[in-house]
Amino acid sequence: MKRLTYLYASIIGVFVPVIASAHVKWFVNSEEVIESAHGSTTFYSWGSKEVLIWSLIVLVIVFIFSFIDRVFKAPKGLISFGIHNEKVINRISQIVLGLFLVLVSILWKIIIVPEIPVHNSLTNILQYIQILIGCMFIFNFKPRTASIGLMLFCLGLIFSVGFVAFLENAILFSLALYFFIINSKADSKIFKYNKHAVEIVRIGTGVSLIVLAFTEKLIYPELGLQFLQVHHWNFMQPLFPWFTDKLFVLSTGFAEMIFGILFIFGYITRVTTILIAIFFGLSVTTMLVQFHAWEVEDLVVYSAAILFIFYGHGRTKFFHLMWPNSSLQKSILGK
Repeated sequence: MKRLTYLYASIIGVFVPVIASAHVKWFVNSEEVIESAHGSTTFYSWGSKEVLIWSLIVLVIVFIFSFIDRVFKAPKGLISFGIHNEKVINRISQIVLGLFLVLVSILWKIIIVPEIPVHNSLTNILQYIQILIGCMFIFNFKPRTASIGLMLFCLGLIFSVGFVAFLENAILFSLALYFFIINSKADSKIFKYNKHAVEIVRIGTGVSLIVLAFTEKLIYPELGLQFLQVHHWNFMQPLFPWFTDKLFVLSTGFAEMIFGILFIFGYITRVTTILIAIFFGLSVTTMLVQFHAWEVEDLVVYSAAILFIFYGHGRTKFFHLMWPNSSLQKSILGK
């Protein structure tokens, strides 16, 4: 047990930079920064020593988590609690998602993402619809209709901002799809996908984290660097003077990528969720205390985290469609 504790401590040490993984685009003018600084910002090349070292760390961490996942089982009490309190857990997660939609409309005055501010009659209408969808989730009023509305909002990102923005918000789309499935009638064609519902959210979460790692840090490092100029979050530098802002942005990007890969593969999902929830919680607290800004977008992460804590990786695991009944497919809640 001591060895396992030391192992987790080491893993946390690697993940520490993700504390500063605030959604950068919510706190900098991404279009303006990219237009003025992209291509001229000095950053690491893909063949640089730092990138190669982090790539190796990614492989090692994923391998370690895959090993732990095979050896250690989830607590039976937690699994049993999740099974017997499924409705309550889903309602809480649904309420948190609804709060995100309401608060982002009122406090931030945007339509899902910062790139779509409320500034004209059309976006005003969309703002009220977004609030309505959020309230429908909160009060469990026609949640399937609310889910369809949220999925349409997410798909709308493709036409208004671009497909990459949709991928950045894959977690939001996957949550909407999850609540559409689980709120369907038990004898419906849609409900038969219930056994894959948690996995859909898990993979959606992983996709969002990986895409954000590239679009906010690795491919567009100017965004992360601009964020650090305004919000001095490079807490590694006082400890290690050689830990520059560039290295901090690189480390944060790779740490997010690790989390994304672990979610997609479903390796010890509960532990991964606890780690990222702690880090996002620290991020929210720091922004609130130091800069008086609330990262309301993290409510989406907590909505998914509630599901992962009680359901783990879900009833199915990655590759189940390609290699059914293989050793890569495991069931924790029963088929």
